[in-house]
Amino acid sequence: MVNLEPINSVSMSFEEKLMVIDQLKKQIAAHGPMDADVQKRINYKFRLEWNYNSNIMEGNSLTKQETRSVMVGNITVGGKPLKDMLEIKGHDEVVKDIMKIGAGELNISEARIKEIHKGIMYEEAPEDQKKIGLWKTQNNYLYNYRKERVDFVPFGEVKECMHLLINWLNAEKDKIIRGDKDIMHPVAMAFKFHLDYITIHPFYDGNGRTARIFTNLILIAYGYPPLYIKLDEKDRYYQYLADVQEYGGAPDLFYDFMADMLIRSLQIVLVGISGKPIEEPDDIDKEITMWKKEISSKWVHNQHRDNEVVYELYRMSIKNLFSLFEDKHKQFYDLFGKMQIGHNINNNSRTTHEFDAFDWLDKQMVGIRWKHETDFIKPEEAHKVKPKPDTFQNIYSQIILREYKYNLNNPFNIISKLEFDLQPHTYFIQHNSNVLLEKSYDKQVTDEEAQKIVSDAVKAVFNEIKRKTGG
Repeated sequence: MVNLEPINSVSMSFEEKLMVIDQLKKQIAAHGPMDADVQKRINYKFRLEWNYNSNIMEGNSLTKQETRSVMVGNITVGGKPLKDMLEIKGHDEVVKDIMKIGAGELNISEARIKEIHKGIMYEEAPEDQKKIGLWKTQNNYLYNYRKERVDFVPFGEVKECMHLLINWLNAEKDKIIRGDKDIMHPVAMAFKFHLDYITIHPFYDGNGRTARIFTNLILIAYGYPPLYIKLDEKDRYYQYLADVQEYGGAPDLFYDFMADMLIRSLQIVLVGISGKPIEEPDDIDKEITMWKKEISSKWVHNQHRDNEVVYELYRMSIKNLFSLFEDKHKQFYDLFGKMQIGHNINNNSRTTHEFDAFDWLDKQMVGIRWKHETDFIKPEEAHKVKPKPDTFQNIYSQIILREYKYNLNNPFNIISKLEFDLQPHTYFIQHNSNVLLEKSYDKQVTDEEAQKIVSDAVKAVFNEIKRKTGG
C-alpha cells in the first residue's frame, strides 16, 4: 500500500505546500474523466472518513463500523445514544449533498449556514431543540490544551461578525472570478474562513463540525477533494487553533497542518486512480460486511412475486383493505334490494351475502401457499423435489348492489370491484379496472393509502349511482 501519511509540516513552508497541492491537482486532472467505479470508491472513502472523524472529535460515540452502518440506513446501532446515530445520519446527508456540487458552485450565506447546522444537530430536550439553526443567544467558551479558558465572540456580535465574514468570502470569490492580480489562493481562503469561523463560534454547539463542513465546501467548489482530521491528529488541530487565537501564533501554523490534510486527500485520489487500494489496513473486512448489507438491501427492494410474498401481502394488507372496502359499502345497502359479495383468487370465486365473510378466502390463501410443500425431504431425494410454484395472479373483492329501490322503471345494478393484480415484480390495486396504486412487494399498503383507496372507490360508486338516477 502506498504511504498516505501527510508530508512532514516541518519540511516545507505553507507557500511550498500550496505549490505541491497545485501540482497534485494537475496530476489528477491529467488523468481525464474518472471511471465511475473509481469515483464511487474514492467518494465513499472521503464520505466515511469525514463523517466518522469529524463527529468523533466532538464526542460522538459511534465507531467507524457503526458509522458505516448508519450510512447505509441502519439507525438502530445497539447500545448507542439515539442522538449520536441521528447526528451521524444528518451529517452524512449534508456531506453527500456537498460532494455533489461542481467546480465554481460556491454558495455560502447566513441562511445556508443555519440550514446546515439544522441538518447535523439533534437534541432531545425541547429547550435545546429551539437553539438549532439559530445564532447563539449566550456567550460560549471552552478550555484549551493548556487548561485555560477561551472565550469566543459575544453572542450580541455574532450576526455582524458572520455578516462581515461572508462578505469577505464573497469578495475574495469575486476577485478569483475576475482574475484580479491580488487574489488569495482558494486553499488559503478555505483555511482562513475556518479559522475566523471558529473564532466567532456562532452556534451554541456544532461549531467545529460546521467549520469543517464549510472548509470542505470551499475546497470542493474549487476542484479539491475534502480533507479530514483523524482522531490521533485532533490534539494538534486544536493546539494550532489555540496558538493562533489566544497566543499570537502565526496563522501559517494552522495553515501548514491543514495543508498536510489536503495533500493526503489528493494523494488518496491519485492512488485510487492508479487502481491501488485506498482503504485503511483494517478496512477491507468492514467493507465486505457493508457491501453484503447493501446487496441484501437491494435484493429486498427488488423482491419478486412468490407464494410466500403474496401470502404475507394478504395477511398484512389485502385482508384489511378488503374488510375496509366492504364495510364502507354498507352505507349503500338500504338503497338496493339485494347485495352480493364475491371473493376471487386466480378466477376461482366464492359468493356470499355476508359482510366480513373471509373464511373461504383465508382457507384458499393457506391452501395455495402450501401447495406442493413437502413436510420432510430425504437428502438423497432433494433433487427430485420441484420448487414451490409461483401460483398467485390476482385477488379481488367484488360487491354487487342489485335492484336499486327508488327507480322502478330502471332497477339498475352497481358493481364495485377492488382487485390486487399481482405482476412478477410489482402489484397494482385497481377499482373497476382503474389503477389506484402500484407498489413493489417489499412495501405493504399503509393505513393512509388504504383510506384513500377505499374513499376513491366509494366516491366512484356514489357518482355512478347519481349518474344513473340523474341526481
